[in-house]
Parts: sequence; structure tokens; C-alpha cells
Amino acid sequence: MRPYVRPCFIVDGSDRLLCPIPLKINPYRGCQGKCLYCSMNQQHARWASRATGNISEVAPSPIKHIEKIFYRSHGMERDLIDMRAPVQIGHASDPLQPLEKQHRITLTTLKILKDSEYQTIITTKWPGVLTEDPYLAAIDGLPLVVQCSISTEDQATLGILEPRAPSWKRRIAALSALSDAGAHCILRLWPYTPDLAGNLEVLLAAAYDAGVRTVQANFLKLFNAGNDRARLRSRLGYDLPDNSCMTWEQRGNFRVADLGSQKRGVGQLEELCHDIGLEVLTCDDLTGTRDWRSCCGVDGLPGFRPVPWAYYVRGHKITDHTSYEEYMSGMDCPWDTEFQMEWNRGRLAKAVPELVFHVEDNTYSRRSL
Repeated sequence: MRPYVRPCFIVDGSDRLLCPIPLKINPYRGCQGKCLYCSMNQQHARWASRATGNISEVAPSPIKHIEKIFYRSHGMERDLIDMRAPVQIGHASDPLQPLEKQHRITLTTLKILKDSEYQTIITTKWPGVLTEDPYLAAIDGLPLVVQCSISTEDQATLGILEPRAPSWKRRIAALSALSDAGAHCILRLWPYTPDLAGNLEVLLAAAYDAGVRTVQANFLKLFNAGNDRARLRSRLGYDLPDNSCMTWEQRGNFRVADLGSQKRGVGQLEELCHDIGLEVLTCDDLTGTRDWRSCCGVDGLPGFRPVPWAYYVRGHKITDHTSYEEYMSGMDCPWDTEFQMEWNRGRLAKAVPELVFHVEDNTYSRRSL
């Protein structure tokens, strides 16, 4: 079997129904960050074990595949590019991890995107790399959003959760420099775990001073097959779900905080951010404050147009026994056939707890959380 090589692609499965930024680039396969909570570590290991030959767990993606998508592609990817749908760099591995200093795949990718002034979102724990001269030149004039992930303000806990990433203060300092250079910077509390987050007021105030005005928050998910819970227990010295301010439950392949706990956690974060002058965005609009804007925080930025059919921006169309035709009315989706197939399989209800799928007529309804 060939190694897993899809450096530029459209997300699959339920993500294709949900995500308003479906076009992704991964300049690297695997990640040197080795964050304790990342279930992708186990996924990359499985991809490597299935591949023939001796391949490295962490390796650069072939730049020719990225060039092909933007210069010579056809099909659904081409449709999205022609629509100027934003691209996210760093979907499954950090694009600015230490390996970037050797291979410069992300730098080359940014130059490709700059050729057409293409709307770009880059998600990283190493934003300081973008402040180096070659990168500043590559992003000069590029419509760019930098999403910087920080899981906790407590540096000791951060060292456990993200052992190879820079300190949060170095990341915030980089965001300040990037804001001054014209990038739109967002703080990602990803994953957001109130038990581990430390003094959020300090972190959020520092982010505000660095030019950040938007905070993204999504809760920690413990992947069963990845043995995430046991790895956290081993490093933290206690079992997180059993010693948490939140109530945890089994949902599909993951152990997660229940919806009531998540609503309380987001509500508390929103209050704290409001006092500082920050907005909070989550994928699941648990408190109803996102008002169906893009969960990636790019609404209103020049040229950034999230795809309008994604659930996380169009979910308000689902009310009582909403049909596919009603939901997609007026939309020009490149994968309409695939979308309808997944819709009719009830995939939205499996991914979004607030939805109910009615198999008798292939419609969805929203229920109270």
C-alpha cells in the first residue's frame, strides 16, 4: 500500500458537511510537536505501518502535489479554487514545525498562494517562524489569517501537553509582530479544557495586547482507539474525566465533556472574553452567540468567503423535518451528489448532537440541548 500522501485536499466524511473551510493543505505528514492530546499521532502511526517500505513518521509532503492543485487541478478542488474558497494550512500537522527549517515546504506553499493573492488561513503553534525575513516577504500582501493554538496559560502544564512547542509567551510575542505586519491573528484555545487552562485572564489579556480580537475554543476529545485517556493519565498523574469540573460521556469514538458542561464552560469563557474585549467562536454554537458566522473567524475579512453550504454557517436552515432540497436551496456546491448521499445516511446527526435524523423521509430536526 502506498504511503498516505494528500498534501492538498478537500476534507472527507462529516467534516465535508460541517466545515466552512473544506480546502486543506498539509505541508508535512506527521508532526514533531507530539502534543499529548493529539489523536493524529496514532492515526499517522497507522498510516505509516500500512505503507510499504521504510518511511519516516514525519516527512515533507511533495510540493509538486500542492503546485498541481493550484496550477493544473480540475474537479471539485478546482471549483473551490475558482470560487476563491479560503484554504487552511495545517489541518492535521503543524506547517511550521521544526522540520520546516530544513525543507521550507510551507514557505514554498505561501509563495504559490501569494502568486494569486489567495485567501489563506495558517494554523500553528510556531507562529514565530512567520516573523523571519523570508516568511515576512512571502506573506506581504497575502490575505492571511494566523490561528495560533495554545491549550493553557500554566507553563508547567503546557510543557506536559505540548512538550516540543514554544512557550505561550513566545507565541503571543510572535502574534504581536504578525499583527503589526498586517496579518489577522486569532487565538485558538484548542483544545479548551477548563481543568487544565490555568489563569485564562492572563493569557487572554496578553493576546488582546498583541492585537488578537477573536478566540476560538473547542473542547478536548479523548480518542478511544488512540488510547488518549491513558496517555493523559500517565503524564498528568490522574484520570482527567474522573477528576474534572465537567461531566464526561462517551460519544461515538470519543470521550468528551457532556453538552451541559460544554455550555457552562463556553459561557464562562465568553464572560471573561467580553470583559477584555474579545469575541468567542466555537464550532458547535452552544450558547447561540456565534449567530451562524464562520467558526474560523474570517467573516468580514476582505476576500474571505467561507463556503455557504457548510452546517457551521447554514445550520440555522434546519428546523423541523428539513429536507435536503430545503437546506441546499440556492447553493452551488461542487459535491452536491456526495453531500446528499451523506445527508441521507444521517451523517449530520452523528456529528452534531443537537440534530435528529428521520430515516423515514431523510430529513433533520433540531432538538433542545
